Amino acid sequence: MSDSAIRVENLVKYFDGRCVLDGISFSVPAGCIYGLLGRNGAGKTTIIRILLGLEPPTRGRSWLLESESRTLSPKTRGRIGCVAEGHNLIQSYKVSRLVKLCKDLSTQWDDKSFDHLMETFRLPRDRKVKDLSMGMRAQLNLALAMAIDPELLILDDPTLGLDTVARRQFLELVIEVIQQHGRTVLFSSHILSDVERIADRIGILTTGRLVVDCPLEELKQRVRKLRVIFEESAPADL
Repeated sequence: MSDSAIRVENLVKYFDGRCVLDGISFSVPAGCIYGLLGRNGAGKTTIIRILLGLEPPTRGRSWLLESESRTLSPKTRGRIGCVAEGHNLIQSYKVSRLVKLCKDLSTQWDDKSFDHLMETFRLPRDRKVKDLSMGMRAQLNLALAMAIDPELLILDDPTLGLDTVARRQFLELVIEVIQQHGRTVLFSSHILSDVERIADRIGILTTGRLVVDCPLEELKQRVRKLRVIFEESAPADL
């Protein structure tokens, strides 16, 4: 088996006769931060749901931490932290009750790590989730995901719905967490600047196809070369 933390081979997915993933293949080496970039509806969340075993592919296979997605064991799932799109937590729960529930369901909860993140984020434990801002819910989701000390962290468009300030703060916290702990990360987003700040490798999805899969620096070099070529050859009246 390879040393890839994530491996995807020829994923195809149809919904009601419509192709939403068309032969997706890529791998993420252990320790890599992979940015999956695409517009809303490009197929990012579908890929993540298939990876996590929440959605069966029409064709193709995928693996997380060398375990096939279709048959992820509880032990393997316990090594994966996930922040889902929209930060859908139990709205009626107080933060303290939600934390207790997550802790009771985990086999490797780290109180020290979680408490540190709660203090860093300045999150209240006595308020209901529904009373938290979207930015605070994003921070809480990240703290809950990191509390199990995951080998693999999956962030599904985590800044969706956040304003500019909240998005910047969240990304700074993600960068800090990654730098301190070192993780394999799959980060999906529809915002190029967000991916650029975090990722060292990038995949670009367009209408269900992976049209780019390369190191971020390589993509930047390609763009610079195209810009130079265009500027040198562009007609004067453009």
